[in-house]
Amino acid sequence: MKPKVEFKIERMHPQKTVVLMWNPSISSYTMERFEDDLRDMTDGWAPEDFNWSVWDYENAKEGDSFFMVKVGPGTNGVVMSGVFTSEPYQDEDWSGKGRTTFYMDMQINEMIHPDRCPILTSDKLAAEIPDFTWTGGHSGQILSEEQADKLNMLWNDYLDENSDIFLPRAAKGMYLD
Repeated sequence: MKPKVEFKIERMHPQKTVVLMWNPSISSYTMERFEDDLRDMTDGWAPEDFNWSVWDYENAKEGDSFFMVKVGPGTNGVVMSGVFTSEPYQDEDWSGKGRTTFYMDMQINEMIHPDRCPILTSDKLAAEIPDFTWTGGHSGQILSEEQADKLNMLWNDYLDENSDIFLPRAAKGMYLD
């Protein structure tokens, strides 16, 4: 008699792509802090305890990727990318307005200064992915699979075209001071 083999099949959470919006003119995360974190990254270490509020927290999970889009005055577009390293958790509202706010911890993979380097602009994103608002709105919205595929393609093209920005020698001298 053959032994009975049982399999337990669990649904895996497919990686999602979350767009975070950052307006330094109203955010508790200032341009000065962004520049400090960028300097730290070019020196070889990433900011610790970095988190961001996520609007669509019920559908976001640890391991999902994120792209941070700078909005507001000045050059707008993708300034950061990485991966979430925690499940969403509730904490104090960053704005002080007492709203229910959920955050996720993050591992930053790339940071780009919007005023000192070419970036993947909001205008380019809007032209290529017109069914998403790239100029503001809730931070932490999840893209559809089609939108995420297009954004990842645009991001990979951007990284290929601007690889010199991410070389330590180039980043240290040319893009911070």
